Amino acid sequence: MCSETDQVVAVPGAVAAGTTYKIGRARLPGAREVADLPTAAVLGASKHVMSRTQLAVWLSFPSRHYTAWTRNQGYLLLLGAALVHLVVSLVIAMGQDPQWGEVLLAPFCLTGLFWGFGLLNVLGARGARRRDAQEAPAREQALAVWERLYYCARDNVVYEPGVGVSFHPSETREYIFGFRPGR
Repeated sequence: MCSETDQVVAVPGAVAAGTTYKIGRARLPGAREVADLPTAAVLGASKHVMSRTQLAVWLSFPSRHYTAWTRNQGYLLLLGAALVHLVVSLVIAMGQDPQWGEVLLAPFCLTGLFWGFGLLNVLGARGARRRDAQEAPAREQALAVWERLYYCARDNVVYEPGVGVSFHPSETREYIFGFRPGR
């Protein structure tokens, strides 16, 4: 596939070579997590710098489009709404001759929006987790294909040894997730 074998490098190596970091601390992926280079959102603060060449962007294994902490925002909103609801209910209950309906329902004027957004976030995160579980086998198979790919700098092509197909680096994601000759 490549006219000069000394110009061939594994795709994960080409991505690593085209990516530079200036970070203090970063959480590295665990053994069972999908091995991907962290994105700027995962690195956290904007003072930490990560840059990639266009080639590294084309060849990189696609990361998911969310950060892990966003999955818990709904629960945090519900917890905050419950605490504020409890405090306001107690304040109303300590008043003169309170009605129980007033004590339980009046705090919803203050906390109703938080309850609603919290429930929407929890339900959305549940759907996203279900979608992740459905996509997990395809991502693992795509990762296995991605790890077998090689990049030829001289001809600017990516290929999988033994398959007999070469393609431009910008078509890497389409190849690992879809087009596979003979399959």
